[in-house]
Amino acid sequence: MRHGNKNNALGRKKAHRDSMLSNMACSLIEHKRIETTLAKAKALRIFVEPLITKSKSDSTHSRRTVFSYLQNKEASRPVPRCGTEGG
Repeated sequence: MRHGNKNNALGRKKAHRDSMLSNMACSLIEHKRIETTLAKAKALRIFVEPLITKSKSDSTHSRRTVFSYLQNKEASRPVPRCGTEGG
């Protein structure tokens, strides 16, 4: 039974899963679109959406928090805003 199990293990150990999600998040931020399986995409959405929200506020703390998850300086930069701002 899966009572209380909120993450999808994806058939991997924790360290492998964390590094895979980090690499996939960096690729997604860099290329804007990646090709993956449905299960990995659902797990990646849960992983990357809070990071995108946090990177919108350009403070030292939020930059360091996002960098601790991604370990990629270019991917942890503030996300450019879409719409009428600066466009």
